[in-house]
Amino acid sequence: MESSASEAPRTIERLNTLSTDIDTFGELLTGARPVAGSAGLPTLASWYATAQGLSATALALLLNTAEQPYAHTTMSGHHAVESLGQLVKISSDITAHVMGAVAVAAEYHRLDGLPDPATGRLSAQPSVHRWALDEHLDSAVALIKPARSACHDAAGFTETAGLREATRAAEPAPVPELNLAERRLLRLVADDPVLLAVDRRNTRRIWTGSGERISTTTVDSLTDKELIRLDASGSVAAGQRLRVTDQGRRVLDASGIQDTLAGPSPTVVQQVAPAPSAGPPKVNPTQHRALHLIHTRTVMYVQWPRKRPTVDTGSPERISTRTVDALQVRRLIGWDVRTAPHEGQRLLLTAAGREALLRLGPAPEPGVPAPARRIGPAPTR
Repeated sequence: MESSASEAPRTIERLNTLSTDIDTFGELLTGARPVAGSAGLPTLASWYATAQGLSATALALLLNTAEQPYAHTTMSGHHAVESLGQLVKISSDITAHVMGAVAVAAEYHRLDGLPDPATGRLSAQPSVHRWALDEHLDSAVALIKPARSACHDAAGFTETAGLREATRAAEPAPVPELNLAERRLLRLVADDPVLLAVDRRNTRRIWTGSGERISTTTVDSLTDKELIRLDASGSVAAGQRLRVTDQGRRVLDASGIQDTLAGPSPTVVQQVAPAPSAGPPKVNPTQHRALHLIHTRTVMYVQWPRKRPTVDTGSPERISTRTVDALQVRRLIGWDVRTAPHEGQRLLLTAAGREALLRLGPAPEPGVPAPARRIGPAPTR
């Protein structure tokens, strides 16, 4: 559908043309006195087709205007729809009166040489009661002026509504107020993969690439404010990704929302540039070794609902979930959410993680695994 800015002038032009056609049709009917019978049917049928075309044009204008945004957002647009509704009714009444004239003329139609089925007479019926045909045409002429008035009213309201809608569209939409949880989620959806999954029990769960926990209430709040949307291209069981809408991007740009900042008020957030790190991050040798393994091997993070997560390194070395959580809190690793958590999601280094691994230097050698404790028979006394 085209924008309201281009559709309103076109609608006004069509209304002005329709008003001229209605006026011309009224002049054609004024003073016309067709005879009742076979001779008047072709002329009346032509007039009926014209009236029907004018009525169809009015109906098309009504349906098209009702679909425009200004018909719902401005009072002038509402009045334009009402005026077009009156125009459709009046034009339909004009068509009905012309059709009534056609019916009256058809009553006096009779084939020569065939007796009348009621009376048995062969002579043509006299053209009596023709005043009924004239009454229908006079009633149609009386509705021409109200139809033109409805056209002019609809055109005036459409012009006002189009101007107001164009002015309203040029004004920036107000930035909605967000609390701390909503601001964090909006930034998280913009930067990291966030999936919404629904299990067989219709329970919704949120999975994030960074491991941060998100409530479904916060997701619903941002969805109602049209700041985020659900990408329905994925599977519901595996998880459908949340994405930021254009309005959400505007809120991010206008508010300057940062990951770990909360401003003095819900609508004012201070922008602070991250301080450059002078040295390598503070990680212990175990975490350093885990970064090296995640970078060089395929390390999978598996978690079934209501069960403890496990980490599979594909080698005898092990990485504890505590180490994974510590690296995730420092935002050094993330998850590949293209697979479901119960299928296994690969751990990947973030940009900060790759930079940290370069600064830390060579990874420490893996420790010698402790020998398994041998359990012998219970001592006897």
